[in-house]
Amino acid sequence: MTSVLDWMDDPAADRGIHFCRPDGWEFRSYAELAGQALATAAYLRSEVPGGGVVALQVEEPRVFVPAFLGAMYAGLTPAPIASPLTFAGRGAYAEHAAAILRAARPAAVVADPLAAGSAGQAAARADLAAPLVLPGPDEGLLGPGQATGRGAAELALLQFTSGSSGTPKGVRVTPANLDANVRAILAWLGVTDADSCSSWLPLYHDMGLIGTFLGSAVAGIDLWLMAPVDFIRTPAKWLDCHGRYGATITTAPNFGYGYAASRVRDDDLAGADFSNWRVAMSGAERVDARVAADFATRLAPHGMRPSAFAPCYGMAEATLAVSGVAPGVGARIVRTGGPLTPGAQVTVTGSGLLGRDRPEEPERWLSSCGRPVPGTRIDIVADDGRPLPEGHFGEIRVGGASVAAGYEGAAADASGRFTADGLRTGDAGFLLDGELFVVGRIGDSLKVRGRAVHAEDLEAALGGLPGVPPGRCAVALGTDEGRGRAVVVVEAAAGEWLDPAVTLLRSALGDAARVTFVTARRGTVPRTSSGKPRRRLLWRQASAGELPGEVVHVTFGRDEHAAPAATIAT
Repeated sequence: MTSVLDWMDDPAADRGIHFCRPDGWEFRSYAELAGQALATAAYLRSEVPGGGVVALQVEEPRVFVPAFLGAMYAGLTPAPIASPLTFAGRGAYAEHAAAILRAARPAAVVADPLAAGSAGQAAARADLAAPLVLPGPDEGLLGPGQATGRGAAELALLQFTSGSSGTPKGVRVTPANLDANVRAILAWLGVTDADSCSSWLPLYHDMGLIGTFLGSAVAGIDLWLMAPVDFIRTPAKWLDCHGRYGATITTAPNFGYGYAASRVRDDDLAGADFSNWRVAMSGAERVDARVAADFATRLAPHGMRPSAFAPCYGMAEATLAVSGVAPGVGARIVRTGGPLTPGAQVTVTGSGLLGRDRPEEPERWLSSCGRPVPGTRIDIVADDGRPLPEGHFGEIRVGGASVAAGYEGAAADASGRFTADGLRTGDAGFLLDGELFVVGRIGDSLKVRGRAVHAEDLEAALGGLPGVPPGRCAVALGTDEGRGRAVVVVEAAAGEWLDPAVTLLRSALGDAARVTFVTARRGTVPRTSSGKPRRRLLWRQASAGELPGEVVHVTFGRDEHAAPAATIAT
């Protein structure tokens, strides 16, 4: 069987990773990175002789790459953990990381100098030994020796879910799962030696780890690698990877394209040529057709084509990729008419092309997430698991070689998601002409007059209101004392947007739910390691009165009142 580490047997000296640095880019060839990985493998074998899981709390990409590869080569199972930068406070991060460590039960915690302090706090809370701290990226190798002979572990990766639907769970990814998914991605994208890739996604998350880093290494193509903070500071530097250095492939969540389009200046684009940019994947969160159109329009004078957009769908439980739009074809967007009722046929009342058409009513428009990647199958099922005909609305079920071997530890006993017939994803959607359209999480919805209203739809609609910052609102849906409830958090001061927002929610939910509007400071909405709102956590915080913010309006069906001074918590 092939392995994602086979390239290390004869690594290229003229291809590798361009690491983003404050003063430019630092190139390290795959030959150099493989040597560093072998040295790391020798060190880890000496420190963790019994094998098992090693938790990686490594912030610096130049250290993470050889650490991850070295752990795999040593026959250990890496379990990457998110950076503290994704959390509002160090205390919250330490508890999050400790919870993951308790679930992972690692033989060792491995950190770099940047993360050593936070890793030590998390390890102490989890009653583990102090972390093994690797040298910094400019401190040389760990020792004179290099590992010889590739080790074999039962698991290639213990991959923790982003936590959008609850507490992160450890997904057991076997070597066969990982190899199948990486090669499925390369086949779907049609990657050749002429390609190169860019990424600013975190390496501890599946899109950045598998989709860009491992995929580029296996294919032997150059990777222009930024950290998320680099992108936030200077989004033009990401665009430079394509407009000035010729990168042909990238992936980013919907937020990334919107952020870049709004922050890049005309001077940043002067002289840029995006005509070779052939794949712009969009995943991790719902695709907003308005954002794609704004991005394509902004870059069109410099050669950007709407057909480069390739929305995709995936999840940690399927290793990563499940489906994707074929490069160069263009992604179809459709307008749904009428309610989306579980088990019923979906009515489509309009269609367009992602990146070209900018529709009104964004909550009614969905982008295709393409067809299953090679080796994967998708069907839509009813609540009882019965397959539904094409065009009918239900739960997305996935099967194939990339579906992981369940959850680690206690989570495995109660999941009920890994079945003999495939993986019950917990996401709702439908198939149309063989293409998958994803609506949202089943757990993030309310039934209103027999139809499902999804949090993602409401967030998309709210995001279209003037005064609501893009990507800075979240909706949590649930039931309280037998009645539906919606909690809407907007990271902005109350303004002219409030009355239209109240009307929008009343129209969507009618008398079925009590709606609470909360304004809060930026960063209040809890998010996953991939940036998605943690709606279940948001719901629990609101229910416990622990959500910082100000209640500015409450609607009880037909009755409502403003509450300009009420506070949930401080």
